[in-house]
Amino acid sequence: MPAVAVAAAAGGFAAYALASPPSGQHPTAPAIGQLAAGQQVNTDRLKFQTKDAADVATFSVTYDPSGFSGWHTHPGIVFVVVQSGSVVRQVGCASTTYDAGDSFIESDEQPPGQVRNPSDTTPAVLTVMQITPHGTPRRVEANPPEC
Repeated sequence: MPAVAVAAAAGGFAAYALASPPSGQHPTAPAIGQLAAGQQVNTDRLKFQTKDAADVATFSVTYDPSGFSGWHTHPGIVFVVVQSGSVVRQVGCASTTYDAGDSFIESDEQPPGQVRNPSDTTPAVLTVMQITPHGTPRRVEANPPEC
């Protein structure tokens, strides 16, 4: 039994060691509010529904030149607008470039991903709205995919 515990602990450390922390990423303090359970809107060909209480956070993130988010996932849904500069978003093994005025959505139904600023000279600024189940962490560290 002790050997199993040591192996499990070593495996957990190895998984953690593979995760990449952010570098050159500067989020602002989030404004966070709570939506009551049972919200439902279906209008203008858009649909939004919660079954339980949800937290809504808004904030911005600046990426230094060559900065990146590190590999991660998010519970719930994250809406992102590129305010200035450009970023490359990698989800699993696929990459897409987003320029100022472009938007994308992240969710925990997608493979782990990361965002990076490909510029060597220009910061990139993102505006973010995140909706998560009430009380859950807003970010989960993850390992990069094997591409």
